[in-house]
Amino acid sequence: MKTKTRKLLPKTTDEITNGGLYIQRVRCGKRNCKCSRGEMHPAYYFFTRRNGKFIKFYVRKADIAAFFELVNLASIERAERRQSTRSSGELLKQLRESVREYELMTKLHKQNYKYEKS
Repeated sequence: MKTKTRKLLPKTTDEITNGGLYIQRVRCGKRNCKCSRGEMHPAYYFFTRRNGKFIKFYVRKADIAAFFELVNLASIERAERRQSTRSSGELLKQLRESVREYELMTKLHKQNYKYEKS
């Protein structure tokens, strides 16, 4: 008998690189259920991409609140990382500009020193 590999939800914010928690309307498949007449059930899924593939994980009702908090924390961490990267880039740009100015000043100073010697 083949066993289906169970997709495990991420446990930490480090495991959530992208994605979010969404509600989807689904049919449960029971004959006498209201969803067989068209009123579908809400179900929570975590959508993400891994290695270029779109993946969807089912989130149980009992885990929704905790997992929602985890997804929000991961989103905040990603935003902070983007901001940090942006400010690091700006600092690097300023540093390069300062180095260019310093090199230009030393070059001019050397030229003036040679001129004074001769």
